[in-house]
Amino acid sequence: MRLAIPGLLGLFLLGCGPKFDSPDELRSLRVLAVHKDVPYAQPGQTVNLEMLWEDASIDVLDGATTRTVQVAWSSACFDPPGDLYYACFTDPTLFAGGFDLGNTTSFVMPKDIISRRPPPSQARNSPYGIAYVFFAVCAGTLTPLKGDSATAFPIGCKDDKGNLLGSDDFVAGYTSVYSFASFSNNNPVISGFSFNGKPLQPEQFCQGDACQAMAGSNVPPTVTCDPTSDALCLPTCAADGDKSCTGYSVKPTLVQADNQELDSVSAKLVGRDVTEQMWINYYTDGGDFKSPVRLLNDATSGWNDSYDTDFYAPKAVGPSRIWAVVHDNRGGVSWAGITVNLQ
Repeated sequence: MRLAIPGLLGLFLLGCGPKFDSPDELRSLRVLAVHKDVPYAQPGQTVNLEMLWEDASIDVLDGATTRTVQVAWSSACFDPPGDLYYACFTDPTLFAGGFDLGNTTSFVMPKDIISRRPPPSQARNSPYGIAYVFFAVCAGTLTPLKGDSATAFPIGCKDDKGNLLGSDDFVAGYTSVYSFASFSNNNPVISGFSFNGKPLQPEQFCQGDACQAMAGSNVPPTVTCDPTSDALCLPTCAADGDKSCTGYSVKPTLVQADNQELDSVSAKLVGRDVTEQMWINYYTDGGDFKSPVRLLNDATSGWNDSYDTDFYAPKAVGPSRIWAVVHDNRGGVSWAGITVNLQ
């Protein structure tokens, strides 16, 4: 389905004087990651994109009726001048067909994405091409705006009264995909999940596209669970996620042999083998973490097996979602999530 909207899509749209939450604490509409099935795409290859987002607004978690959220994608922009994302906004065909609606989209990398560019100035630099795809997530109605310049953000999000919504209800951005003729990259591989030191069963956590159902669900405000038999049943903490609360270890399972890939592009530049950098971002819509960002693999020092973090429970009764989003520095991303019940 296409949503016909004339105009352009900006990178971000923020309300006036916004108050920012800690990046790991989800309290509003948020985009957590965009997954590309081929992080480095060959010329002529189809690239499939998928988004993980959550509407963690207080009203939704209090049991109110789930509000409608639009997820929209632009067409792809290829090799803009200077590799600048906002240079795409001068391309009259980028938004001519409107937007793809839904959590997924796809595009085909042009066969001449690399060959049409001038050769690199230094022989050690690998020829490449780049594609940008823009997205907008709106808890209202996407609306064209009149921007003052080619780099302005002329797409907004309005409520049912016609008022522009701010950053709690509208997220806009882009994702990039590189193309190298002789180099590839795989996404991180998550093979399991542990909580409080115990491996979980497959039905106790989600991965990939199955996670969006958990992220977008309207969960009940109260639950009843048995802490003696349910590993994901926890007592609340009056300190509301403070480090004085009991810590529960959170750790997706990532096997070094499946994830520690060589970064061939960087290796060509430095003249020796180096591995890709990898890290994990942890997010939650209730509670907090000891360390919301954990190093998984360093380009020079190598693999770090101590990439878990501690989760501190909130004071509110009910479910809390926890996300582990694994990144590498070459555009790869994978995620897994669990729901813990607080009583």
